Amino acid sequence: MVHSISLWSLVLVTMSSLMAAVQSKEVVCYYGTWATYWKGNGKFTVDDINPLLCTQLNYAFFDINPNGTIRIMDEYLGLPSGLNAIVKFNNLKQKNPALKTIASIGGWNAGTANFKAVASDSQRRATFARNAVAFLQKYRFNGMDIDWEYPGAVDKANFVLFLQELAKAFAPYNYLLTVAVGAPEWRANESYDIPAISRIVNNINLMTYDMDGNYGVTRHHAAIFQGPGSIDDTDFKRQLNVDAVIRYWLSKGASAKKLTLGVPFYGHTFKLTNPGVDGVGAPTKGVGTPGPYTQQGGVLGYNEICVSSFPRKQFDSVQGAAFASGNGEWVSYDSVESIKQKCNLIAKYGLGGGMVWSIEQDDFKGICGGPKFTLLSTLNGCVNK
Repeated sequence: MVHSISLWSLVLVTMSSLMAAVQSKEVVCYYGTWATYWKGNGKFTVDDINPLLCTQLNYAFFDINPNGTIRIMDEYLGLPSGLNAIVKFNNLKQKNPALKTIASIGGWNAGTANFKAVASDSQRRATFARNAVAFLQKYRFNGMDIDWEYPGAVDKANFVLFLQELAKAFAPYNYLLTVAVGAPEWRANESYDIPAISRIVNNINLMTYDMDGNYGVTRHHAAIFQGPGSIDDTDFKRQLNVDAVIRYWLSKGASAKKLTLGVPFYGHTFKLTNPGVDGVGAPTKGVGTPGPYTQQGGVLGYNEICVSSFPRKQFDSVQGAAFASGNGEWVSYDSVESIKQKCNLIAKYGLGGGMVWSIEQDDFKGICGGPKFTLLSTLNGCVNK
């Protein structure tokens, strides 16, 4: 009997190890903390996060100061004197001990000047690295994500030095270091020393979205594949799809297992010139109407799209993207089907997993007929298959 129990224990340990090996791909979840202030069903606080659906959870954003210090952009939201979001965020690891929490630095609104100032000066780089370690220790994060949007050609070498300084400072503490990067070839070629960055960081989060361009016609912003000649009629346009992005980064020396594929939980919207012409490539006359939560023209969260009056919903099987139209407006977005296809691409190229921008734009309440966190649950369920 003792022998049988020991043997069964060995089997369980072996099975657990095998399962852990299979469940190895990352699901990197950015949380746009400003959604705390959204109205109605869009309001999304730390308490709404399901920490079991992510492997890395990124708090967006903190800012970098030109002297190498770190700034909490919304102290009322983040600190115990207010809503205490930072503590609550890191306490999510009590519900999922395997979860890694990441402090994301930068973002679009942070601009580029402060990053340039720090990255270009050796003393400031060292100062930032020391402050980064102290910040992670103080607030109990497991790592830091650098979201510099975007380094210019003159910043390429300095960005590598900046990341090297951070990696060196993080090593004794096993802190993770990740980067969010502009994905298409034209951006990546200007901004990044791809093989050098790949050697330094733990993950490269590819921002494979916002790739439609302003061409006066409806286009997918996160298409998986190249469009037909009538849509993608130049070499530049043929860069603007997920498959082309992956192939480019791999061809330039990125480690496949470090690349996480960005999946948008929002769509790009347009006003149609002629409501009766509403396919891909239809003429447009500006961006779509702001939604009740995101309140930004030209953008709708998935939780806004799925409750909006778009009576005509379609799937573009050529490019691997969903789109919908109605009331003279048009939106391209990621659906359950397109996310499953992106999981297939992650498997095909042996990528490190998926990344989502951003969880508060998912149908986190399940009010559109699917499960709560419809899109995130789909990615979590298919990324390791």
